[in-house]
Amino acid sequence: MHGKVHMSKITEKIKEKREKKAKGTSITQQNIEESRDEILAKGKKFKYPFQYAKHRLIINAIAIGLIAIIVFVIVGWVQLYKAHNTSEVMYRFTRVIPLSVADADGVSVRFSDYLMLYRSSIRSIERQQGEFDDSEESQTQKKQFMRQALNDAEEYSVAMMKLKEIGKEVTDEEIDAVIKEHRTIDGELRSEEAFEGIVRDNFGLSIKEYRRLIMLSLSRKKVSIELDKDASKKAEKVEELITANNNDFKAVADVLKEDKSITFEEVTDVSYDNLDNGRVAEAVKLENVGDVSKRIYSKNGDGYYYIKLTAKSDTTVSYQSIWIQFKWFGNLMQKMRDEGKIVEKITIDIDTNADAETDEDTSEESATEQEENKEE
Repeated sequence: MHGKVHMSKITEKIKEKREKKAKGTSITQQNIEESRDEILAKGKKFKYPFQYAKHRLIINAIAIGLIAIIVFVIVGWVQLYKAHNTSEVMYRFTRVIPLSVADADGVSVRFSDYLMLYRSSIRSIERQQGEFDDSEESQTQKKQFMRQALNDAEEYSVAMMKLKEIGKEVTDEEIDAVIKEHRTIDGELRSEEAFEGIVRDNFGLSIKEYRRLIMLSLSRKKVSIELDKDASKKAEKVEELITANNNDFKAVADVLKEDKSITFEEVTDVSYDNLDNGRVAEAVKLENVGDVSKRIYSKNGDGYYYIKLTAKSDTTVSYQSIWIQFKWFGNLMQKMRDEGKIVEKITIDIDTNADAETDEDTSEESATEQEENKEE
């Protein structure tokens, strides 16, 4: 009897242990939450050091990037404003960062415009005459081109300001018209690809940059057309005198000989493909000897022309012209310089009067001439 009781107790204990074991190994919501908390608690000791390291890496990367940008800007500033570096790298630098090379009565003159004008001039001259060397003469010539490029950049900036003041601008259509005219060489319209190659080889410019060059040139031309009232009145007077003197240009020139802004010229036997500031093309359009053109604008934007046809063959043309020079804009720029309204941020060590005449003109007319010369 006693033995049976003892065995019963042992059986109950075994059964109780089995139930506890089964209960401990069963999957319940509580067990899952306890297991998750335990795993997260163990992972924390790895999580926080990693987060700290990641934040540190991000902060260090940002700091290094900022320092690199600051150093890059400082070095670029020194190269441009102190060392007068005009390299391709510096030109691209100014295309990205809109730095100012001068201030014209509150208008910022783009450093990129100045370098574009200078570099395109140098590129064109070097293709015709060979690269500049380290001689004193070559360096003097380069400084003259720098001076001319800076003058032009200042004038273009002022011209755009004046156009904006009167609600005018150079349109894409006007630029497209000039581009089409420049693409037509020897009577043939070159493909866009071929023309891009000409512009790149002769001036080192992309078509986008070339379009800006044309826009700048047209802005100076357009502001004179819009605002030079004195030249417009003189042109009207010339037209009246031409009619009164039966198209005798020499007689008109004799009447106006005291006015230095009006010039008479006679040109003989020039080929049709000669540009001559647009005068040849206008003379070719005239049908009969003695015919007189309407008032035309010079291609480089320096005034008005009247053209009289004096002779014409299948390949050459002769003509007389009366030129009414634009003065208003030039006088405005000179007044601004005299009054100290133009503040330049670089110093070009050369006599400012020595660059009055250079072999290169950044106008659209000069550009066309150089293109055609290269093609020939």
